[in-house]
Amino acid sequence: MAVELRMLQMDQTMTKGKIGKWLVKEGDTVTQGQPLLEIETDKVVHEQESPADGVIAQLLAEAGSDVPVNALLAIIAAPGEEVERVEVADTAPAQQPADAPAERTATPAAATKTTAQPATTTGRNELSSVKASPAARQLADKLSIDLTQVKASGPGGRILESDVHRYIELREPASVEPARLKASPLARRLAKEFGVDLAAITGSGPEGRIVRDDVLGAVDEIPAQVFRTETPEVIELSNIRKIIAERMTMSVQTNASVTLHTEVDATALAELRALFNEKLQGQAVNLSYTDLLVKIVANALREHPRLNATLTDEGIHQLADINIGVAVALEDGLVVPVIHFADKLGLSAISEQIKTLAEKARNNQLTPSELQGGTFTLTNLGNFGVDAFTPIINPPECAILGVGRLLKKPVVHNDEIAIRHMLALSLTFDHRVVDGAPAAQFLQTVSQYIQNPYLLLV
Repeated sequence: MAVELRMLQMDQTMTKGKIGKWLVKEGDTVTQGQPLLEIETDKVVHEQESPADGVIAQLLAEAGSDVPVNALLAIIAAPGEEVERVEVADTAPAQQPADAPAERTATPAAATKTTAQPATTTGRNELSSVKASPAARQLADKLSIDLTQVKASGPGGRILESDVHRYIELREPASVEPARLKASPLARRLAKEFGVDLAAITGSGPEGRIVRDDVLGAVDEIPAQVFRTETPEVIELSNIRKIIAERMTMSVQTNASVTLHTEVDATALAELRALFNEKLQGQAVNLSYTDLLVKIVANALREHPRLNATLTDEGIHQLADINIGVAVALEDGLVVPVIHFADKLGLSAISEQIKTLAEKARNNQLTPSELQGGTFTLTNLGNFGVDAFTPIINPPECAILGVGRLLKKPVVHNDEIAIRHMLALSLTFDHRVVDGAPAAQFLQTVSQYIQNPYLLLV
């Protein structure tokens, strides 16, 4: 007799499942407990097993489709049985009696046409007057169970297949003949995952076979502490973190941001820095790469004023002053103190201001004037081992330059392979204010200063 395979309800909140993939195809011979398909929910991927031995007569749900709970998935026919094909429209979820078990998935197929010869013998249960579903009778016959001893839960006192399973669970162990441990592949896998001893479980399947529900029932009895998850730590947003979140969100949502990346030979810059620091030791001056880059960017902005601009309702304001903001990392965020009139300052003055402002930033001593008026920002993550990144514009500015680490690499220099100091630069600009070509030309000018830093002295 043909049996229907329907979508399982794997938890109380589940209303539908997605067919991940079928593990069988029409015409395949299957055995009870064999995985037939994978079902995906918002929580797990589950293998649904065959409720009976037989042949896959028809698959009624396609892989990737969402199927309601208890909807018809497939029909499994007995060997030699001819089954009329079911229309897809007839695969809606079957209505169950209110007192019927919620997870019943195997029921006799409604539209079947049997061509096999009738059995020559009739089981004792078939001749009895006990009301029972065909599936319940089939299971009882297979296990030699007297249906008169089974308590019915179906409508009108009808014995359901689940009642037979319940009878097997509740009857005295002595009535079950000793047998070697039998379990479906899925049950064995679940037992291994949850650390459940299969020998301690009484199987509810045919001939005492342990199935999925038996293992899950044993898992339910494991103390909840075993599956307890630690409560995540909640970090309250500080004021600076809130401000950073608001400004960066505004920047991303309002600017038409584009980022250009390049790599430049900074060997000459490294040599000039070493020479300056050697000569200025007596003056307690120690130039950093950031000091040099602030001066380079300031000079480049004089040549490309469109990058030193801001967009207003009136139009694009091209700013006369060049004030470079330098991002300083703090324990819970970052601040951007500003080097005002950077294009008019010497390297020693820039270096002194950057060190002073960074120290004040870490001690939370910056004044409002030291944080306001920036026209362009420089952010350097080279000390953290970052090669390149995509910086976010600091409103209302229109551009920001990201600097990666200075790294020795083998490159082609003067038609020969040589070890050179290479530096990654990332320029993010607002395309509403400046186009790609002018932005690229600004980046070229910055690169030329890095490759020829002696131009800073002119």
